[in-house]
Amino acid sequence: MKTIPRLLGNFPVLRVCAVVLAVSAAAVPARAADLFLKDEPEIYAAIDKLNAAGYLPGLLANTRPYSMQAVRAAAETATRESLPPGFDGELLRWVTSYTAPKTMARVTAAVSRSDARFFPPNNEGIPTPKGWGTLAAFSGREEKTPTLSGQFRAASFLGEGDDEGNRVLDASLEGGHKYFAVQAGKISTWYGPGRHGALILTNNAAPYPGVRVHNPEPIPMAGWFSFLGNVQYDFFAARMEKKPDYSHSILVGTRLAARPKPWLEVGLSRVLHYGGDGRSNGISEFLTAYGGNNDPAGRSNTLAGYDITVTLPFPSQPVQAYWDRAGEGDNRLLATGFPWPSQWGNIFGVYLPQILGASRVDLRAEYADNYSGYAKTASWYNHGAYPHQYRGDVLGYPMGGGSRDWFFGSRYFFLPTTFAEVSYERILHDRGVQSSIGSSGERRRKISAGVTGWLTSSWRAEAHAATDRVTTQGGVPGSEGTDFS
Repeated sequence: MKTIPRLLGNFPVLRVCAVVLAVSAAAVPARAADLFLKDEPEIYAAIDKLNAAGYLPGLLANTRPYSMQAVRAAAETATRESLPPGFDGELLRWVTSYTAPKTMARVTAAVSRSDARFFPPNNEGIPTPKGWGTLAAFSGREEKTPTLSGQFRAASFLGEGDDEGNRVLDASLEGGHKYFAVQAGKISTWYGPGRHGALILTNNAAPYPGVRVHNPEPIPMAGWFSFLGNVQYDFFAARMEKKPDYSHSILVGTRLAARPKPWLEVGLSRVLHYGGDGRSNGISEFLTAYGGNNDPAGRSNTLAGYDITVTLPFPSQPVQAYWDRAGEGDNRLLATGFPWPSQWGNIFGVYLPQILGASRVDLRAEYADNYSGYAKTASWYNHGAYPHQYRGDVLGYPMGGGSRDWFFGSRYFFLPTTFAEVSYERILHDRGVQSSIGSSGERRRKISAGVTGWLTSSWRAEAHAATDRVTTQGGVPGSEGTDFS
């Protein structure tokens, strides 16, 4: 497996991978180990591009991390049916080769420079130290038998002033069938079609210890349920960290997704925090809270949502549009008694896998909002008893609660594994930063550019530069600054 982690985040730091080495070897055919969320940006970029262009119509793309087996099956099917012309064909051949069964191991070293310590978004809780910093990481994946696989990832960072830390990231074993598998260890997940962020679950926080039950490969429904097309389920239960209130509480995530048509994917997600020291952790309490009973107030914290993705692979200009809607609250849907949030947030997105026939260029635009309307009354990630966080990092969208975010990003692919990218992001933080004289909240503008690519079959390099400008910092009029790295 010839890929190396993209280890450091976006703002406001210049990241340069100084030494990067990957070692690959063949292995026996196997079922699947999950693809890593953070370490392999090339494969996720390739899958997004091929999916939006209509070449992977059976793959459910909005529940991540992907199963290696699911991507392998979708890519092999697409290759057998009709190889796309031009660069898309090269991309599909590379994905097919990338997902072939093999043992993989790699080590990575990186260096960074930042004006201030910060946590890059969707970086698994790994900070970028102030000043000069270094990071070393190891990743390995083993697909041992058709029913057993495993992965291990760890990272260590060191900055100035004894700013250091060690992290065990995704480290798990998985066994089972293509339609039913159990994964145990340090896990993480992503629910929803947004790519810069998702409302309920992302990999913004560190992986958490837990157990997952899911189907690595989509299930083609038959009979009365054939209208659902391919179906995917995901259920996990995790143990949260030690904290002042309700230490070691339980986080449960559930998702059901379907692709009834090649052009349509829908998903339903529900996440629950409950239990912990001094409270019941049993099945009865879980069922009560999952059903929406939060009496007395603060008994649990539930989030729920749905998402819709429409893929229109027009030959002249393919386009993919998506909507992710999620909320907090314990209201009921009409008179059904079905738990239904009232304090909704939204993500709207459009992705163009090519632009006017230029297949090497893509463009994505996303707008995220968990502040408008009734969302202003929601705690959004800051629940008093059960904040939607792990080790202080938001489990959902990195912008946090009471915020709005505009994101635009584009990539140019030189090769399937090598691309340049640029992005612009505008963030409005409104809750918790309003000034006493009524000014608007904190505003940030971020611009970044970078290159990710392979130097040889075993060596990979990445470099990024960014500016981050903030105004009314902390809601204080006149407080502003710009970081350029």
